[in-house]
Amino acid sequence: MKPNTLSNALRLLLGLAGLASSAVAGYRLENVTYPAAIRGGITGVTFSPTGTLVVATRYGEIWMRDSAGAWRQFARGLNEPMGLVAESDRVVYVAHRPELLRASDEDGDGRAETFAALGGQWGLSNNYHSFFFGLRRDRDGNFFGAVSLESAAANPDLPKTNQPPLVRRGKRDPRLILEATGHRSEIPWSGWAVRITPDGKFEPWASGFRQANGIGMSPDGDLFFADNQGDYKPSCGLLHVERGDFHGMVASLKWEPEFDAKTFTTEQAWRRYKSPAVVFPHGPMGVSGGEPTWDTTAGRFGPFAGQVFVGDYSKLVIRSSLERVAGVWQGVCFPFLGRNDSAAVVSGVPLNAGATRATFAPDGSLYLGDAGGWGAGADGLQRVVWDGHVTPEVRNMTLTERGFLLTFTKPMSAATLANAANYELNRFRYYYHHKYGSPWIDEARVGIREVRPAADGLSAELVLDDLRAGFVYELSVPALRTTDHEPIANPLGYYTANALRNGDHPIGGTTRLPRPDESSLDAKQGASAELTSANTLSAGEKVYRLYCVACHQPNGRGIPGGAASFVDDKSRLAKTDGELLQTIANGSEAKGMPSFGTSLSQGQRRAVLTYIRSTFGDR
Repeated sequence: MKPNTLSNALRLLLGLAGLASSAVAGYRLENVTYPAAIRGGITGVTFSPTGTLVVATRYGEIWMRDSAGAWRQFARGLNEPMGLVAESDRVVYVAHRPELLRASDEDGDGRAETFAALGGQWGLSNNYHSFFFGLRRDRDGNFFGAVSLESAAANPDLPKTNQPPLVRRGKRDPRLILEATGHRSEIPWSGWAVRITPDGKFEPWASGFRQANGIGMSPDGDLFFADNQGDYKPSCGLLHVERGDFHGMVASLKWEPEFDAKTFTTEQAWRRYKSPAVVFPHGPMGVSGGEPTWDTTAGRFGPFAGQVFVGDYSKLVIRSSLERVAGVWQGVCFPFLGRNDSAAVVSGVPLNAGATRATFAPDGSLYLGDAGGWGAGADGLQRVVWDGHVTPEVRNMTLTERGFLLTFTKPMSAATLANAANYELNRFRYYYHHKYGSPWIDEARVGIREVRPAADGLSAELVLDDLRAGFVYELSVPALRTTDHEPIANPLGYYTANALRNGDHPIGGTTRLPRPDESSLDAKQGASAELTSANTLSAGEKVYRLYCVACHQPNGRGIPGGAASFVDDKSRLAKTDGELLQTIANGSEAKGMPSFGTSLSQGQRRAVLTYIRSTFGDR
């Protein structure tokens, strides 16, 4: 990818793509007030069939708000609930650490007094990063959730004896599979998706998850998880989950019947790996995705009916659209809200960080549950309302036989739509390896042979010089204008091409194994330890965009209470280069910053520090 391409993409994230100051707003963001007695972050949010708002908190409570706005505590004493299904105003199913629980208000006084455990045959530990994520129920009444892996801190070689020994449920198995990593499966079924039948029968469903902090089900009953980037996980994304799938993280495989760790190889894992249906590239599309929710509002939330919305832990809400190509799920993602608190298409309060819970309300608005912790974020509840104005957006990007079809929410100017120079398309993929995340590899600019605009200005087909499966395609269209001369509000998107319409579907999806000649970190990542002054800034900008922007933000101001602001806190960049390079390499577990010592070369770490000092240090 050319240096100027990187600059353009970063400018889009900075909100400098030329949004007209006269553009009308499309969405209003509001804070939802609730009683001070509701403590802790919102870790579950849903609505009952009668329209009652139901939320869970990390402090183990369930609260309800009726149609008149009155709040009441429905239940308390739970162990970090992470998801809800409200069958009625009197029966709520909740996913908390030990089990799936059915909380019932038998006498109608507004509080649950009966708690029945329906399933909890997985292990339970005192590890701070151990959760049972959920919750979704299918048409037959089966429940789906995910048991997280345990964290071994930023350095997997550190001893895990900081906490006093407590009772652990399930046999502990400390074996490592292939390589030591920062997350481990040491208790039964951690790293697995599970199904629990209506009568409480437990069934392991799919493996290979790290921290599946978000479970959704499409209107047609297809199951999708949002998993987090990490070891064996090149990037976050939206994962289509079916029985028997393996989604990449090998630690969980030890619980698979007849699994033989002695003969298992990384190549075998890669050949089994099911790539995300939609990759959320780390940085531009956030850092830690949450609960996917489908727009079933029939147009009450704007022109995105049927699409998927995912709140990310950074200040971002992602919009995604799925399609099935040659029997394989794939699709596109765009920024929807965030990155720019004063965007011309958004009015109201700023978007909070930590919004990893999402659901649509009966009135068609989108509710976002915010949970602080892990070094950033804010506790709260927010509501996104469409104000009736259609925002200029790329509504969808779908695969054709020879390229992509773009559709738009408003008619586009014929002159700008027909000009091939107004479309920039690049592609990349990832390594499948045990290290944390992956750089973008095999990057290339994709030539656009022809643009075929529709007469009504609402679509354009891009015919490409070279279309390949197994890549993520980055689309950048900041120069497009509507017939009213408005720019595209979010002109950056990413399409995951797991398969082509001719049936081509490569092993490993959008990943490949490192080649033998890529054993050196510098060689793998194309980053020499002796970067010249001419390319240091562009290399550093690229690293910042891919690894740093989600937490430290495009403007360098970070997240209050979490990631450092390089602009407002001058002490951050007053440290020596040696101190800052050490922080980049080793991370900070207390502040939620991962270690980049194994995923970034020395040259890349120096380059990103140079870029940070040059861009933010003189303000």
